[in-house]
Amino acid sequence: MSAILTKITSALSGDLAFLVVVFVLLFICAMYFGKNQMVSIVLSFYPATLLYNSFPFINKFIVLSGDRGVILNKVGIFLIFFVMTNFAIRKYISSYNESSSALKNGGLAFAVLILLLLFSYTTVSLDTVHNFSSSIDVLFAGGDRVFWWNLAPLAILIFI
Repeated sequence: MSAILTKITSALSGDLAFLVVVFVLLFICAMYFGKNQMVSIVLSFYPATLLYNSFPFINKFIVLSGDRGVILNKVGIFLIFFVMTNFAIRKYISSYNESSSALKNGGLAFAVLILLLLFSYTTVSLDTVHNFSSSIDVLFAGGDRVFWWNLAPLAILIFI
């Protein structure tokens, strides 16, 4: 039993530490920027991903070379779509003006963390930044799982 636990903790230790650090940073962002901005970030992800995936000229706008350069170009193109949709959506969000508790901020941070993982697995591969182990890769493998992971942040918004 301890051998199995050792294998699990060693496989997840680097990934878990990375995810905890990202979660804490997102939690701090949720506390600083507030619920409106975090909800806008969650809702902006979906149209920005759709626009990015259907944008026909991505390869024409690659100006940097190398693995990191191509990733930076693709992330930059995605951020252009993301910022435009975020500004548009943020203008209409008003139902989340009430103060948020630590639990709500944690839920918003977790929703954004899921979206960052989805971004890494489905939109732009961020393996040069952090390559997750196969145990995390299994969670996001397959179209059915990606659908459910895409649905999870919206479910979090409903319940917070």
